[in-house]
Amino acid sequence: MRQLTLEVEPTGLSLSSQQRPAISRGSLTELILSEGSAVQPMQLLPLLAQCSAQQRWLMWMSPSMPMNKRYLESLGLENSAVIHLDVCADTQMVLVEKVLAAANSHIIIEWQGTLHDNQRECIQQQAWRSGSQVILIQRR
Repeated sequence: MRQLTLEVEPTGLSLSSQQRPAISRGSLTELILSEGSAVQPMQLLPLLAQCSAQQRWLMWMSPSMPMNKRYLESLGLENSAVIHLDVCADTQMVLVEKVLAAANSHIIIEWQGTLHDNQRECIQQQAWRSGSQVILIQRR
């Protein structure tokens, strides 16, 4: 597991990464957001951008939520490879498995419907094997 340290600099807070081993392992982080939460999933993209020394796509999987280019620029991601995938409950697990098998991105998943224990375990194992950092969000 990769460790991030939070440092206070005169200009504000920043995340810095310690040296990583040649083979990195991914992880699954889960967030439960209540309706009307001030936290918006897109706000987590810069965190994912800091998660690896290697360049990876930043992927945001959510239902019908258009990506705003100006907002990405305000987050400092204008030069990052960011992709939004529109997902639905029927196909999300298959899509997540394919994305993790490619092992070239970090992902935010806004999960639709019920997340079963076997699905969570599968996502966690695939994230670990692929070196992908996965943030899985459920709304309640």
